[in-house]
Amino acid sequence: MNNYNSPNSDDYTLPPESAEINGIPLKHSGPGIASFVIGLVGFLGHLVTFVLMSLVLNNSIELLGSSISREELAIHPAFVLGSLAFLVCLVFNLIGLILGIIGLALQNRKKVFAVIGTILSGLLILFFTVLVLGGIYLT
Repeated sequence: MNNYNSPNSDDYTLPPESAEINGIPLKHSGPGIASFVIGLVGFLGHLVTFVLMSLVLNNSIELLGSSISREELAIHPAFVLGSLAFLVCLVFNLIGLILGIIGLALQNRKKVFAVIGTILSGLLILFFTVLVLGGIYLT
């Protein structure tokens, strides 16, 4: 018998959530959890890299004087290492996005972590793309 009332009755309730199949609780998807963790690591990596790059470059500009040129700034070791760290974090986000999509495609698994990981990684990739395109078109 159904666990919910018919749509024609006044007190219609939704069927129970599909957290179980045949009495067996669903597990979280492994790729979804990995996507969430990798997305979180990528976000923290972007944040830490941005803060450290800002601090180091600010101190360097103060030491070198305000007459630093773009060419001198572009070859500064902090700028080069920070750019590489941003690219490594971007690769993490790309892997997180792929794992999130795989986690969403799995049947009979909870998809909470896969959704969060996919959104987080996708937003970080989108932000980085907008940042790069903004830098290209504003120079």
